[in-house]
Amino acid sequence: MFRIITNQVIEQCEQLAQCGILLTAECIETEEIRRQLGTLSGMEDILDRLKTSQYRLQEETQMLRQLTQGLDKTLQKYRNCENQICENVEQGVVCYERREIDMNDFSKLSKLLEENCLV
Repeated sequence: MFRIITNQVIEQCEQLAQCGILLTAECIETEEIRRQLGTLSGMEDILDRLKTSQYRLQEETQMLRQLTQGLDKTLQKYRNCENQICENVEQGVVCYERREIDMNDFSKLSKLLEENCLV
């Protein structure tokens, strides 16, 4: 039967969430650096590159957040489906009533057949 190890998926979700937190912190730090460099003259090229880098970080953070949410929702759906399957299987168990079976003794019949065939 197909089955995933949900603990590993949960751990991966947590790791992705931690990566998202780190990327968000990087975005905030980049914004702060841009503000400080914005007060200095001759930093336009650097500010443009920082702005581009910050934009990429924000996009990656958003994609990572969506990936984490998707993985989390997939895990929830998997658990729900697995539970439904288990419930259906448990409900599908059929218990049959025990019945007595009569035993036949054919030894007399074979003697009777032998006697009739020889006559």
